[in-house]
Amino acid sequence: MVNKKKKSGGLAKRYSSSYGSRDGGSSSKGGVINYRNYDGEVTFFSPTEGKHRINIIPYTIKSKNHPLVKRGEAEIGEQDYIMDFYVHRGVGPAEKSVLCLKNTYGKPCPICEYAASLRKKGKEEEAKALKPSRRAAYNIEDLKEPGKLKVFETSHYLFEKELIEEARDDDEGGFIDFADPEEGMEIKFRASKTTKGNMEFTEFKSFAFEDRDEPISKELLDSAISFDELLTVPTYEEVEKILYGDDEEDSDEDEDEEDEDEEDEDEDEKPSKKSSKKSKSYDEDDEEDEDEDDDEEDEKPSKKSKSKSKPEPEDEDDDEEESEDEDSDEDEDDEEEEKKPAKKPSKKSKSDDEDEDEDEPEEKPAKKSSKKDCKGDCPECPFKHKFGKDCDKYDDCDDCDIWDKCVKASE
Repeated sequence: MVNKKKKSGGLAKRYSSSYGSRDGGSSSKGGVINYRNYDGEVTFFSPTEGKHRINIIPYTIKSKNHPLVKRGEAEIGEQDYIMDFYVHRGVGPAEKSVLCLKNTYGKPCPICEYAASLRKKGKEEEAKALKPSRRAAYNIEDLKEPGKLKVFETSHYLFEKELIEEARDDDEGGFIDFADPEEGMEIKFRASKTTKGNMEFTEFKSFAFEDRDEPISKELLDSAISFDELLTVPTYEEVEKILYGDDEEDSDEDEDEEDEDEEDEDEDEKPSKKSSKKSKSYDEDDEEDEDEDDDEEDEKPSKKSKSKSKPEPEDEDDDEEESEDEDSDEDEDDEEEEKKPAKKPSKKSKSDDEDEDEDEPEEKPAKKSSKKDCKGDCPECPFKHKFGKDCDKYDDCDDCDIWDKCVKASE
């Protein structure tokens, strides 16, 4: 018989909190938990169709970035079994995933504010695209591979909502204490594929609880990941920069500074470094629209023609005094033409630098491909996107069966 644990605090309090907010949010892949900052290997749990049995492993809250600590509902050092957070996807020109400050922490969020302004203007579809999605992350033990810690990151709506509703005792109001290390329960569920519109995803149903054969091992408890330490929590200003594309300029400037530091090591390259500084201010003005880069060379001759055409309005007047001054004007034009060749190298250096800048994006995919675990034999994205490149950029990514491989390939 299932044992209903009734406690006044600890995880029982957390069960109640999760149950109370179970209907909030929507589903979508996250990407705001930076697993690359974890000192160790992370193995993801990707349930296939069929029956599954898992243990949820509680973790220790270690930082003030934990949402419950921010809201004053928990303290550092306490246990939690879930990381419950909200994420905006496809934000800004770079289409980044960003933690929602409003729904995760109750703080002002520039993205939510911008979405609200779009709704007031009647742009409902654009506002809907910025709606934050609710995610859930767990440390689990897959009983098909006992003794091995895995991370299960999934839709809160599709998994946690179903789990916590099944764990609640409607008659007495308590919860099954499934995550307790000593007296917790095995969780049994069934995963099945379903389609909504053009999107295929995994549903989790038929939740049940069963007594464990033995308590959670000390090794698993010690290795449980404290997700709050890996959360990427931006400031209000940083979110604004991502939303409006200003963060791209900052990252480009950092890359330029790194390149300049490398050039300092070679004295022969110092002249080219100066020209790159001049072109930097020009490029920064055009970074908001990448398509303008292709037209920059066409724009430069037009600037030259404008400087040459300045005397032309004076030639339209019939005054004799201006005709007498033609010699002096021609002398000035000659002086201007002598100065212009001196400017041409700087403009050429701009185009040279632009060629170098255009080469840089080609190097980045090469770095990513070198880190792919598939070593040239990469699986095809089931939704016809680019494997290892488009991870978390589309709604199709939600509960994709090869999402964990795609994440590793994109690192």
